[in-house]
Amino acid sequence: MEATTSKGLLNSENIISQIKEAKAKRIKVYPCYVPRASEIGHPCERYLVYSITNWQDRTPHGPELEFIFEGGRVVEDLAIKDFEEAGFKVYRPEPDKAIAESKPRISGHVDIRVDFGDGKVYTGEIKGLNKYDFDSLNCLQDFFDSKKVWIRKYPAQLMTYLFIKGEDRGFFYLKSIPGFQPKMIWVDLDLDYMESILQKTERIERHIKEETVPDPIGDYSVCEHCAFLHLCTPELKRTALEMIEDEDLEAKIDRWNDLKPFHKEYRELDRDIKKKLEGHERLSVGNYLIQGKLIERKAYTADIKASSYWKHKIVKVK
Repeated sequence: MEATTSKGLLNSENIISQIKEAKAKRIKVYPCYVPRASEIGHPCERYLVYSITNWQDRTPHGPELEFIFEGGRVVEDLAIKDFEEAGFKVYRPEPDKAIAESKPRISGHVDIRVDFGDGKVYTGEIKGLNKYDFDSLNCLQDFFDSKKVWIRKYPAQLMTYLFIKGEDRGFFYLKSIPGFQPKMIWVDLDLDYMESILQKTERIERHIKEETVPDPIGDYSVCEHCAFLHLCTPELKRTALEMIEDEDLEAKIDRWNDLKPFHKEYRELDRDIKKKLEGHERLSVGNYLIQGKLIERKAYTADIKASSYWKHKIVKVK
């Protein structure tokens, strides 16, 4: 593909398209022989079995996600630099034999191990997160409560490393994107939770040995981004309670699905803007004039208590 128009001018869309095509060529699907620590917290056991028995059928992720993965590797380098510049002893990430040799077997590699000067070396996981997720994660329970499957997997990953290495405490080191601000969350090993992870691993091993698969999870929010959805689709359709033919409804759902990412972005921006404007009555920000007012809610009944909130009017002047 050429990156120029018929007039010889540079074409931005073509340039970006070539960059994405080059990125897509780097995406490979590799075999998986045992459950991975980074995946073992996934709520669907059928997905975990397919990851091993049907790895070659995995739908490869797109170049957009590959950019995110590459950014994650940059964040890991930044995190290591943060600790080293602060004077802490850092052990660089490398494959850990103890993990691969565990029973039941789980593969993986530790992101980082740090000596903070108290006589111990702590295992950590580094995660780069968008601003909304970064702000919402402040304790271990917040990971479990997340609506995002990949965030709910993080505790199992870190705890698996702690359990196999015989450590009782580790940490998440989070960096916001953009901004790259740091946040640290300490995690204590929960043996009851870890027991549930080990039992899940044993079930996966049994399915693989007996050449069976678990039942589908039945949670379509988990299925939405699954790399093996195409293997489950026929069965999911067979178990559906009702099937209808409605082209108008299908078209509206298509449009709704296209707009969904923009709605999510709007909500996140709206939340961030309101937080920054709180407490300000009159502001000028670039081309915008902003007028704020503190609204007081009265307590009409014992059940409805008095409260207050800021309301703002934003006007573009140019």
